[in-house]
Amino acid sequence: MNTMKKMLRVLAVEDSEDDFELIRNELAEGGFTVVHERVETATSLKTALEGEPWDVVICDHNLPAMNSISALKIVRAAAENLPFIVVSGLIPDETAIEAMRYGARDFIRKDNLSRLTPVVERELQQAATRADLEATQLRLQRVSHFDSLTGLPNSEHLFVHLRSMTLSTGQERPFAIFLIDLNRFRKITKTLGVLAGDKVLLEAAKRLRMALGEEDFIARLGADRFVAVVPHLEQEAQAGEVSIAIHQYLDEVFQVDGQELFVKASVGASFYPKDGLEWGDLFKNAESALYGAKADGGSSFRAYKAEMDSFGKERLILETALYHALEKKQFILHYQPQFDLSSGRIIGAEALVRWQHPEMGMIPPGEFIPLLEETGLIVPVGEWVLRTACAQNKQWQDAGLAPIRMAVNLSAMQFRKPGLSCAIREILRETGLYPEYLELEITENIAMHAEEMVIAILDELRDIGIQIAIDDFGTGYSSLSYLKRFPIDKLKIDQSFVRDCKGGLNDGGIVMAIIGMGRSLKLKVIAEGVETLMQADFLKLNGCDEVQGYFYGKPMEGGELARLLGCDVRKCGVDAPW
Repeated sequence: MNTMKKMLRVLAVEDSEDDFELIRNELAEGGFTVVHERVETATSLKTALEGEPWDVVICDHNLPAMNSISALKIVRAAAENLPFIVVSGLIPDETAIEAMRYGARDFIRKDNLSRLTPVVERELQQAATRADLEATQLRLQRVSHFDSLTGLPNSEHLFVHLRSMTLSTGQERPFAIFLIDLNRFRKITKTLGVLAGDKVLLEAAKRLRMALGEEDFIARLGADRFVAVVPHLEQEAQAGEVSIAIHQYLDEVFQVDGQELFVKASVGASFYPKDGLEWGDLFKNAESALYGAKADGGSSFRAYKAEMDSFGKERLILETALYHALEKKQFILHYQPQFDLSSGRIIGAEALVRWQHPEMGMIPPGEFIPLLEETGLIVPVGEWVLRTACAQNKQWQDAGLAPIRMAVNLSAMQFRKPGLSCAIREILRETGLYPEYLELEITENIAMHAEEMVIAILDELRDIGIQIAIDDFGTGYSSLSYLKRFPIDKLKIDQSFVRDCKGGLNDGGIVMAIIGMGRSLKLKVIAEGVETLMQADFLKLNGCDEVQGYFYGKPMEGGELARLLGCDVRKCGVDAPW
């Protein structure tokens, strides 16, 4: 018999005091100190649920006033996750099955009470796990609408706000969209580092709050760009006054780590309804105005004018070039190594596509990947990336290098294209790569619609032997239900959360929650965007499995990664913490 007594709060739905005494004694023998209340009617059950918090409900099936199924419905209406165990004499199998379907956790016969303590212990543990996971989900859902660095609304929150503004305000209630771009931010991060850049962004967000009014909606769009939605503005002169306030605050010197920085900003604006009735058109026109302001240099402001649409022509030129890039073999792959945190070994690499144009030079992925998705070219280019990455991995293995796993991103369009699993089987057959050395990364938002279809596709991929990772975890759908249902192997923590891992008591909470969630669901966890020793130490201390980022190795050409694979990591210029 256990000597350590655990408090157990039992709500008993039982009309026999003697029968419950047997149940209480069994639990006491199992090591519990039982605090209980016994009820017999629906009314007394509802009252008891409104009062004390309970650990478990133990319910007889046949009661004078109700049965276990009606009692279960009352409990589920009040407490969805409260463990409910039926302890009764013989009942028909179909009745027991119906009770389980409504959410009963187990059925125990009164002549077999020895099962009760193990079942209660199991349910208490599972209830605690469910509570932890749901709390984590709530936290993830909260942060999915706000930028983790500045606390401002993020792009998803912004676009929801703009949609509501255009749908609900009516044309008689004008507003303006301001796009605000920090001019020298990239130079600051290149010179002083990412952490200094973060401090600039935090200060810029603070100053924008001071420059704008309480009614104004301020968001961080990403990188060094902010957005303000200001109601009641319809003329360029009014917008100019807002822009002056923005510039006054942002033109002031920034003090970062004892260094004086002059950041300055370019601002572009468009107006509803003058420049568009749809939020997408308004945003596009504000972006055209912003590019006009940036062309002026320094601390500039432009309001949208129709002639600014020349920006669209430049975009069309880029789009046309993109159609020929694949056939002209202008795409190349770089590979970013992934490390096992416990051993320090390279265990994988992520394949990253680059566009080397003969005249325009190396075009940033942020400029051409959205175009690939808009034009549908992401499907053939994605297939090329997959085939090339698999072939490269097989070449490394054939050269005698230690085998590693190749991670390749799949776009939503690729994922939903019919015949995906057949195409991947064929690529593996052509290249000779064993499936266990391929990992496919999908984003959370793929799970937002048609879950059954997504599960079916993932099952097909897992049947091949491929590993599946959820990329940018925590920035999108973040649904506990899909994590539990989907056949996946790994969660990839988005770099925006990794950036918070700075060692303080309140830093990295989301990262810790994701690692805990992965451990609870028996999933591997990898962190991307690791750039500092402090971040690496934090991740290792908190049990993260794998890492990638500039601290360990930048994206590199295949030959460079082969050299890294063929030597001791500690002697290959990788500043690793082990």
